[in-house]
Formats: sequence, C-alpha cells, structure tokens
Amino acid sequence: MKQSHTVSDWLPCPVVFISTAYGERRDIMTATAMFISEKEPLLAISVARDHLTAQLIEQAGGFTLVIASEGQKEWAWQLGSVKGEEEDKFKHFSITTLPPKEGKPLIPEDASSWLECRVVSRQEVNGYFLVIARVVDQEDLGNPPLLWQKQSLFALKAL
Repeated sequence: MKQSHTVSDWLPCPVVFISTAYGERRDIMTATAMFISEKEPLLAISVARDHLTAQLIEQAGGFTLVIASEGQKEWAWQLGSVKGEEEDKFKHFSITTLPPKEGKPLIPEDASSWLECRVVSRQEVNGYFLVIARVVDQEDLGNPPLLWQKQSLFALKAL
C-alpha cells in the first residue's frame, strides 16, 4: 500500500451531515466533526463561509449533526455535487427523513444518530467558519456509523 503524506488521511473521522433550516430554507451537506468536550458536551465543525449551510447556521443559531450510517455512503460523495442555493438536496437526492419537527432541520431516515446543536462560538479561518457548538438533544438510531480514512469509507462495527 502506498504511504500517504496527507495528515488528514491518517486520522479516521466520522462522516456526518450538517442539516440546517431557517424559515422556508433548508440544506444538508457532508462534513466531519470532532468532540472537544464530553462533559458539556461540545463539538467542532467547519463550514465554508459562502455556503448556504453557513448562512442558515448563522440565522438559526444552530444545526443538526447527523452521523451517517453505512447505508448512506453514496450521499457522502453526492451531497457536495449540488449547491443548496440552487436546488433542494432533500428533493434532488430523494432523501427520506424522520417525521419533521417544526422549526428543526430534517433528519435522514436510517442515519446512525443525530445531535441537535446550538452555536457557542465561531471563528473565521481562511474562508471557513470554525463552529463550536453545544449538543442540546440527541438520539441513537441504532445503525453503525460511517467512518472516513485514507480516502475510503468504512462502517464501524464491533469486533
């Protein structure tokens, strides 16, 4: 196997979708997330500042972090191919969701889990917003999570 020299290849990370909504607008995008504190609990995400997702997070003051499952691996690649400003990704990719809750972002069915998050702080770094958020609600949907490492996707399952 060829040795990778890209640091981001070495550290496995969960594949997550950031689902956002404000008013009549909504979006979903593929991302990564990292817990920075379990006690509170806090996590960090980054979003390009010019994306619809960043605008909706700013307007709503929060987002839902959806941990992808093995059955959602195609979306990990596809969601970035369509701009949320131009097309509703939920309709475009025929994403079936859990029953919607008024004022909350949609949650794709068959996800691994979801975490409702409120923004604590954000910092602009090279055209991205680094967002620190507090988890205020969550649910484990019972499906193994999807992980990303060395340009490949893997389902996390017990040995």
